[in-house]
Amino acid sequence: MNLGLPIKLQIVRTERRKTVLIEVDNPVVTVKVPKTLSKERLEALLTKRKSWIKDKLETQEAMPPMRTKEYVNGEAFAYLGRTYRLKIIAGEQGKPVKLRNGYLEVPVAKNLKNEGRRASIRCALTEWYTSHALVRLESKCTRYGRVLGVAPASVKVDDYKTRWGSCSSTGKLSFNWRVILAPHSIVDYVVVHELCHMLEHNHSAKYWKHVRTVIPDYKACRDWLKKHGAYLFI
Repeated sequence: MNLGLPIKLQIVRTERRKTVLIEVDNPVVTVKVPKTLSKERLEALLTKRKSWIKDKLETQEAMPPMRTKEYVNGEAFAYLGRTYRLKIIAGEQGKPVKLRNGYLEVPVAKNLKNEGRRASIRCALTEWYTSHALVRLESKCTRYGRVLGVAPASVKVDDYKTRWGSCSSTGKLSFNWRVILAPHSIVDYVVVHELCHMLEHNHSAKYWKHVRTVIPDYKACRDWLKKHGAYLFI
């Protein structure tokens, strides 16, 4: 299949999917589709979404290169839009990370050096962010679910590469834990975005009307994610 774009197209057919999911990670475009979807319908859908894929590719290409984390004292880490500094303290591996006095305190065993030390810090931070993301997202889903008159069957966090959330046909919501690095307003938008799929499982005008009733400036939030989303990492 040739879309006339400089991409590597990967088609993944699975019985688990009932809808089509397109993930863009320049230059790879992964398309996850129901196992029974015909080739003709798939080609028609991709042709229809060609402009969207092109926009995604151009947005990713325009982004300045990201600096990898070094996991050293004083390094900046975001949490709900605010910046905190990393503070490495001597301690037993596996002890919990603490947010205290503007610092993310991470206990690290004294015998760990170089890559082992960095891996330990990253693992501890990932666990901390993931657990806090779940608590915050569950709370926001409850709050905005009441506003919209919906109640998710479940809420969980996962490690996605190119999406911020999903809503299953049975009302199960799943979120990218990295969204917790963004400001509250952006997290709220992502939560409302998925909750509204419980009312309209599409992106029709009716769907966006639901979103706008709760997040009037949803377009600004959506644009913020497009511009800054790739930098939400630890």
